[in-house]
Amino acid sequence: MKTLSFIIPAYNSENFLRKCVNSMLVPEALSKLEVIIVNDGSTDQTEKIAQEFCTNYPDTIFLISQENKGHGGALNTGCAAATGKYLKVVDADDWVDTQNLTSFLTFLEGCQSDVVLTHYRTIDIGTGQIRNWKSYPDAFGMAYSFDQILSNWSSFERALTFHGIAYRTSFYREKGIQLSEHVFYEDYEFATFPCCHGESITCFDLFLYDYRIGDVNQSVSDAGRLNRLGHMETVIDRLTTEYQELPNSSGKRYAAVKLQELLLSYLTTVLLTDPDRRRGRMRAKRIMETCRRETPEVFAMAGKKYGVFYLMNLLHLSRKDWNRVLNSRAYRLLRRKHSFD
Repeated sequence: MKTLSFIIPAYNSENFLRKCVNSMLVPEALSKLEVIIVNDGSTDQTEKIAQEFCTNYPDTIFLISQENKGHGGALNTGCAAATGKYLKVVDADDWVDTQNLTSFLTFLEGCQSDVVLTHYRTIDIGTGQIRNWKSYPDAFGMAYSFDQILSNWSSFERALTFHGIAYRTSFYREKGIQLSEHVFYEDYEFATFPCCHGESITCFDLFLYDYRIGDVNQSVSDAGRLNRLGHMETVIDRLTTEYQELPNSSGKRYAAVKLQELLLSYLTTVLLTDPDRRRGRMRAKRIMETCRRETPEVFAMAGKKYGVFYLMNLLHLSRKDWNRVLNSRAYRLLRRKHSFD
């Protein structure tokens, strides 16, 4: 059995795919590594580039081509095909930290945890700014429960994301869900389910994922968020449905936190980014009324910030103003958040 399966969902990724795959090709790691490229209905040279890699590395790199199903559909296909002990998704326009890959594989060989967390970096292609997103457990390599993580949330939250998470493959297959197809933001589903069912979560002290940001076409950009509000609403509805079916547990509290994160992203978009301020307030009111009715626990968590964002909307303050608050030293001290280093 391979130690790790990398899943690369690729749609029209001819400009990025070579860098992504090459970052994984450490000679001493190839026997332990499986790389599955899912060509999701690309119309450019993505499939041809992927096939070249398959020809050159027939025991390591594999190609699956399918009709376009969106990012979630590509992940569903790749994760279903994975044969490694663990699986990790890397988007085709991102890459891994090559020098840390061998160490990561060594860690995984001795690990049995359901969920594994590593640090990652964001690289802004416009400004060149690099940020380190790290976890700060009391001890790296130790298995934690969700009760322990939730009691010290600020030390773990930055790694509990799509870019920080790897799953034990058999656990993912047993506890995971079919991710939503043809929508963005389904990475929140990936980072929530099956993670909320995890009985053991281990953090390793290394950087693995390099996440490229700063592209106006990305879903995380302000323009991308505004253009894809319907996608965000779809995933919020899906998370709400899955959350309601969970038994009361620390895992359900974790799912509530992840649902709140996406809800707050939606609120900052409609209240602080939409140039039509009144329209933004109406959208925010509708989704918060639904949240109050269907997930009152999440509403209680998000209510105060909703009030802040609503006031900022009335004062014509922007997301940039809010980001300045989040990045201030005073806010980090108040919230006991670690600085970026």
